[in-house]
Amino acid sequence: MNHRTAPALLATLAALTVLAACTNDKPTHEAQPSTQAITCTTEYHAPDGDLLHPDSVWSQAPYTRSETSLTLSASCPQGPAAPSTSCDPAEFPWSAPDELRAARLRAAGVETWIKSTITGGGAGQGLTQQVLKLRPAEASAALNRFRDHLLQCGAATVVEADGHPQVLLIEDQEAKPKLLVDLANDRITALTPAGDGWTKQQLLQIQH
Repeated sequence: MNHRTAPALLATLAALTVLAACTNDKPTHEAQPSTQAITCTTEYHAPDGDLLHPDSVWSQAPYTRSETSLTLSASCPQGPAAPSTSCDPAEFPWSAPDELRAARLRAAGVETWIKSTITGGGAGQGLTQQVLKLRPAEASAALNRFRDHLLQCGAATVVEADGHPQVLLIEDQEAKPKLLVDLANDRITALTPAGDGWTKQQLLQIQH
């Protein structure tokens, strides 16, 4: 071998070795988003006593009703327990986007989540009722988190119990009710009206 070509040959061999090492690397895979937040829920039939009867909303008008009742499993991935920063009544319970909602609600102490929407009464009126049943050991902390968030969103206290706001109301700039929330014992019940003609007194009467 010509001594003058040895360095060049060695450099070429080194480059080939590096290239081989690179081409033999196992391909990396990006982490796929978890679907566990969606599959960790189980549908069930909510007891009649947990939901408003449509006749208590519109006794003489035709209506339609849709209902979703979910049990949140312990297999839900862990997530932050605090509500999101949203104050939009339409986004209650302010947990997260749909794909993360189960995990956030479970972390917040929610055991079952019921959502029922009744449409009727004319003038495009509708009423969505949500019931968040809390795990007993975490109920107090969960109620406090939601109470604090409602107050930060500017909710007015309508009813107090044991020195704490129990029923809170969010209104728009024209004093029209947009969200009524009752924080009682081991559950959170929320009413979100749609359409015109709703009053605070009407929602309070329906709620109780």
